[in-house]
Amino acid sequence: MYNYIKNLKKKTPIVNESYFKSLQNNTMTFKIFKYSQTNFYGAVRYFSRPLFSLCSRIDNYEDRLNILENIFDEHGNGNIKKTHGATYEEYLLNLGVNQNNIEKNNPHISVLNFNSKIDQIVKEDNIDKAIAMYGIIEDRYTEISSFIAKSLLKNNWLEKSKLSHYSIHEELDIHHAKLFYNLIEKKWSNNESIEHIKNGLIVGNELILKLFDELLINSNSRTL
Repeated sequence: MYNYIKNLKKKTPIVNESYFKSLQNNTMTFKIFKYSQTNFYGAVRYFSRPLFSLCSRIDNYEDRLNILENIFDEHGNGNIKKTHGATYEEYLLNLGVNQNNIEKNNPHISVLNFNSKIDQIVKEDNIDKAIAMYGIIEDRYTEISSFIAKSLLKNNWLEKSKLSHYSIHEELDIHHAKLFYNLIEKKWSNNESIEHIKNGLIVGNELILKLFDELLINSNSRTL
């Protein structure tokens, strides 16, 4: 399974995606970057909510604990100031985004589509597909967090001490991805399950990469 995941990521490196290519080539302005990151806030805040539905579909306690650990991490392990939404909000404030703009920010259409697709798969599709989808999204977000953190430092847009959200997820989501992968790894030898798992990995990979590319396109058109 891990070879399949490795090959999938190798075929779709984030540096080939428009959003990250633009960051790497210094063609993304700080204004566009800040606008796109503000719009991404809606995805960060929503990401843990479908996990409750996913958790309710799992029969045994042991497997359910993997999802519950992820949910608890998303909620700051009981510290509201450390929830992923709160650390992302802190990051946006450090970028110079106005508090009122954060609070009044309605989820962008790209984010709404991303959230809706995750919801649909979690509630209506095969559970192995849903778990694999979440796993690869967490996996790629580890790369994305590292890439964005390095770009922020390289462009002198933020100091390392103010990266907050991305400095946390650069490490944490490796563990989160593993929690999901643990649930499907044991099913990889099942011919029926393997197709659902592959499908989930492909869909999740496409969803997270497409989201950032769409945020770039919409940010470009809005800030022109």
